[in-house]
Amino acid sequence: MHVVAELENTFLPLLLEAKVVAESAYPQFKFNVGSSSVGGKTEYQGHNVWLECTFPDAADHEADSVALLVGVKHITTQPKLCDASVEWGNGHHPKVSLELLEEPTLFTEQALQQTAARLPELLQVFRRALEAWAVRGADA
Repeated sequence: MHVVAELENTFLPLLLEAKVVAESAYPQFKFNVGSSSVGGKTEYQGHNVWLECTFPDAADHEADSVALLVGVKHITTQPKLCDASVEWGNGHHPKVSLELLEEPTLFTEQALQQTAARLPELLQVFRRALEAWAVRGADA
């Protein structure tokens, strides 16, 4: 199993589909889907795929983004799913987030499919984060 290819093949089509839906619902925000290696200058190679939303209206003290992220670490040795979450950038933000993995899990086809089966939970929290940002008001 090629870890990066499996991660991308499993999640990128779903994240691209979610991006189209989110862009339609929130045209004032900017969305992107990506795939990138992590730790390239270390022996601990990793890889992430994500759906990110950036907020052009963010004030200096506010987080300017929120992302749904799925990541794997140690891809050259013993790969592990290490992240399946909705996380905010630095700064003040609504209290809406989720981390599905309590600890890194050995990267197997079963673990990958179990995580993929829970993607709707992550997408629901991502949508709640967008809604919370859109209505945050002046006290954000």
